[in-house]
Amino acid sequence: MIKVALIDTAHWHVPLYLDALLKAQVEFVGISDPTGTAGPALAQKLKTKCFASCEELIAQVRPDLAFVFGRHIDMPISANLLLDHDIPFAIEKPCGIRSVDVKQLAKKAAQKQAFVAVPFIFRLSDTMRLIRSGGPVKIDHASFRFIAGPPSRYKQAGNLWMLQREIAGGGPLINVGVHMVDLFRSLSESGIVAVSAFATSHINKLSIEDFIAVTLQSDSGAVGTIECGYTFPSAPGMQRDFSFSIRASDRFLRSVDKGIEVIKDVRAGVEHEFVAADFELEPCYSKFVEHVLDAFKKGRPAIANFQDAAGVLELVEAAYTSAAEGGRTIRLSA
Repeated sequence: MIKVALIDTAHWHVPLYLDALLKAQVEFVGISDPTGTAGPALAQKLKTKCFASCEELIAQVRPDLAFVFGRHIDMPISANLLLDHDIPFAIEKPCGIRSVDVKQLAKKAAQKQAFVAVPFIFRLSDTMRLIRSGGPVKIDHASFRFIAGPPSRYKQAGNLWMLQREIAGGGPLINVGVHMVDLFRSLSESGIVAVSAFATSHINKLSIEDFIAVTLQSDSGAVGTIECGYTFPSAPGMQRDFSFSIRASDRFLRSVDKGIEVIKDVRAGVEHEFVAADFELEPCYSKFVEHVLDAFKKGRPAIANFQDAAGVLELVEAAYTSAAEGGRTIRLSA
């Protein structure tokens, strides 16, 4: 049985992992919660001990595998501790608020040949599976929209730090937009050479953006546009606005109600196909946990690691710089 530790559990994603972990019947050997809020009750539920910090936990117990949460600004500290103690782990995105910190982690993890997993969960989604179902994909252009609920949901979850740029690193782009940045990077299979963005924070008047529109260009010529925000008036059963369209060779794919429409050029004209798909992200976290446990057991690499996270965060930083400078195009080396 795998001995699992949960690090810095005062985080809204923790419940999304628990069902899969409980189903896998892992042994919980400890959790940490520096805030002292959610940790004690969770430790009681999991019949384990709650520690005041990651450092205190690993000084007293030796997990086989850790799942790391916590504030974005603190993630590199926890990651470095686990790497120093040769403890394999999965860590929530964005893994830090500066790409230079995540690049350092990527270099260290590579040198130690450490097992590290980052939940870029779109890689495990129906969306990715169906896009790639016809074989290798050459993206010509892609557009993604992900508008989540208002910032008040983070207050309700006890994560007020998510509304502070100096701790969270930003707003919806660094939180939810990273999934779409990673998706475009993965599908374009080439380096991103230019980034531009516009953002607004006039709605909630916070240090983080309310909404941001980002344009990415790859060295293959593919163009990706990403819109994300905290402006959807969410309610139970209706929590976000998610949509996408992708042009790939002779196929045009677009999200429709409960699935993906595939429109294809054929000799006879245009062919339409509807493929059912689940766009809910919550089940992808269970898939991620299952993937991590399986990859760990079999000694295989995870779907994404610090190198992927650093590449995504570099583009997020460029988008924020562009938005702060009125949409100036930021040039990058591929």
